[in-house]
Amino acid sequence: NIKVVVVTDGERILGLGDLGAGGMGISEGKILLYTAAAGVNPEECLPICLDVGTNNESLLRDPGYRGLKQRRLTGEEYHSFVDEFISAIRVWQPHLLLQFEDFGNHNAFDLLHNYREKLCCFNDDIQGTAAITLSAILASLRLKKERLVDQTILFHGAGEAGVGCGEL
Repeated sequence: NIKVVVVTDGERILGLGDLGAGGMGISEGKILLYTAAAGVNPEECLPICLDVGTNNESLLRDPGYRGLKQRRLTGEEYHSFVDEFISAIRVWQPHLLLQFEDFGNHNAFDLLHNYREKLCCFNDDIQGTAAITLSAILASLRLKKERLVDQTILFHGAGEAGVGCGEL
């Protein structure tokens, strides 16, 4: 009875970049947070890494690399693959929470836009960071007895976190 799925395609893992199938560790790590910090039963959580290849040259040349030894799927081929995955998840467990984790910027925003009205999902890098940032700003304004509307806020960068904060 799975209630939470954390899925990555391994393209933008932390500051390490494209780890391909080696990105599975990030999904597993996030599941540990659900268990340790939120008390979610680990038997109700499923980490997934969609192996769509890698553009990491050293992995493509590494005989020990266990992922697909091909360049990443892109464009329609990529989106069709992810859509098939999402469709299967919805049929299998229509009421679970799906967390998108460490997808590359060019896919992260599209995936969130395409699926957020179809199933319970979020992108931690976009929405999670924005929610925590807004919470910190509001808490500090409460302490200072100031209003958000009176603040000038500068967003530096156009990555997932910065854009997510700006949109929120």
